Amino acid sequence: MTASTLGLLIFGAYLVVVIAIGVASGRQQRSEADLWVAGRRFGTLVMTLGIMAAVMHGGAILSGVAFAGSFGGVAILPLMSFAFGFLFILVFFARKLRQINVFTLPDFMGDRFDSHTLRAFSAFVVATSSIVYLIAQIRGIGLILEQLLNIPFVLAMVLGTGLFIFYVALGGMLAIIWTNVFQFVLMWIGLIILMPAVYNAVGGLTSVMHQVEAVAPGWTSLTGTTWNWGYLLSWWLVWFVAYSTRLELLTKVFVARDEKVARYALPTSCLLICIFLLYGNLYLGAAARILVWDGIQTPDQAFPALSAAVLGSFASAITLTGIASAAMSTTDSLLLLSGAAVAHDFLRKSYHEPRGIAKSESYYLRVSRLTIIGIGIIALLLALKTPALILAIVSYAVAMVGATFFFPLLFGLTSSRTTPIAATASAIGGFLITAIWVGLTLGGVPWAVAVHPIVPGMALSLLLIVGLTPFTAATPKLVLHRFFTEI
Repeated sequence: MTASTLGLLIFGAYLVVVIAIGVASGRQQRSEADLWVAGRRFGTLVMTLGIMAAVMHGGAILSGVAFAGSFGGVAILPLMSFAFGFLFILVFFARKLRQINVFTLPDFMGDRFDSHTLRAFSAFVVATSSIVYLIAQIRGIGLILEQLLNIPFVLAMVLGTGLFIFYVALGGMLAIIWTNVFQFVLMWIGLIILMPAVYNAVGGLTSVMHQVEAVAPGWTSLTGTTWNWGYLLSWWLVWFVAYSTRLELLTKVFVARDEKVARYALPTSCLLICIFLLYGNLYLGAAARILVWDGIQTPDQAFPALSAAVLGSFASAITLTGIASAAMSTTDSLLLLSGAAVAHDFLRKSYHEPRGIAKSESYYLRVSRLTIIGIGIIALLLALKTPALILAIVSYAVAMVGATFFFPLLFGLTSSRTTPIAATASAIGGFLITAIWVGLTLGGVPWAVAVHPIVPGMALSLLLIVGLTPFTAATPKLVLHRFFTEI
């Protein structure tokens, strides 16, 4: 039996399970709460697995190995940033976000600052950034399925995109949580299969570090092979802010059964994912640099090439199926967020309800599903024309989200004095300067390339929210009482 036939059989079995979950979950969708937060029914174990699957996605593995293989020691930065970002959510965000009983992040922004404008703009940012995220994830899925099924890259992207559009549009958050759990199990089966094979090829961590330093001088230093301290610190800021405001993580907080579940699941997930990052990024990245680097065309091909180099056909097919499933565990959450942003946050909360227009639950479910399909197709078309390193694409998306939401979230949840005008200006200003800086970076402007786009975006966002709060009207006390019971 050929490798491609094995891959097709194993991936086909995965398809059957995922489609079955989507169909079964779709039969339980009756309202917005069912579609977007799964009826808030999940306990600590399922939520922990869902969070881990959403963060430890295929893009994280593919891009983590590519990033570490390319640059070296700086690959430990996501580990540090992730831990601090999760701690930030735990301390400042988790309890109140779960207590206030909202569906989405734009829900919070609109309700806390009593602003339909801010809610609508937040929905726009979520939809836009989700498309950028999805471009990276679709390319990751395509790279894996290309290797697994021996099919053209474009066809591989189309196949992967069609699958996750199907089960998200049909089954909503309930399908996402249960497919995330299934995908988590598959991913770890793949990584566990790979571990002894890589160890036999290159040895343990100490041996790998010596070997990789010999083939890529500077790889084991903190700044890696090519980085300077300025860009190193700005990159750390990117991922700290990214994990503090990561849409998939904040969305998982909303689905917890209660605040206690949310607060227990977050640190447990953080510890387990830190262990994964040490193995999945640093060790495998170094092994890829030693074993396969000279035989690949782009860094993002490193993980599939490493799997093929050290495993037989059957084991490689299982490993790649696991990583492909992991890639879908993030794309599904992002697609659902985009559907909620358009149907719930923009159409219902920002347009229909302020004008007294009444629509049925089935209407909003239908709009959300059409949005999911439309955004999935748009992201696929853009992915066909995007050659950049997957991690670079993701960093631009998280920069836009972080510069928009970080300070309004932080100040909005911790200080009753933060005003609607200040929060709106902070969100819009942070997003716009970040988006402009991304354009300048992609255009190769030297002074823009030297600093990651999130740095000017965060700086302007902070300046606006702090500078405008003392001089603008406060949120009405009746609105604030929901968030600050002492008022």
